[in-house]
Amino acid sequence: MLRRFFSRPSRPLSMTLEADGLPPLHNPTEEQVRDLVLRVDRMGPSFASLTDEAGDYVQLAGSRPWCLVEMRRHNPTRHERAFQHTPQPKYADGAKIITGAGEIVMKHDEWFLLKDAADIFVAFLNRQPYPEKVEWRSMNETLGI
Repeated sequence: MLRRFFSRPSRPLSMTLEADGLPPLHNPTEEQVRDLVLRVDRMGPSFASLTDEAGDYVQLAGSRPWCLVEMRRHNPTRHERAFQHTPQPKYADGAKIITGAGEIVMKHDEWFLLKDAADIFVAFLNRQPYPEKVEWRSMNETLGI
């Protein structure tokens, strides 16, 4: 009886990978996730998201080689932007990243290389902790959540 209680669900948990201009990809592999994230570019796709069955997601917007990464959780509701400690920032607070959807104002510690964003997406895909250098800043007040 305990074995049945602690057994895995009968159907696999699902994820959906989406990007502007591309059809959704259900249950992507790690390779497919990395490939899409590394292809992000101003000319498209410049936005990607990976959503789980509960509606939680990670998303990125950017243009090679830089991007910003955000996550949304629904229980409790929170929206956060990734940041990292950068002893020598590449850009000052207020610098803008240009995407296919327009410009996004960022802080000096919110700039991520696409390869680092791919690691964040893969951690989410595999339900693993995010890389150690990644921290999260609440965007709830900014977004009115």
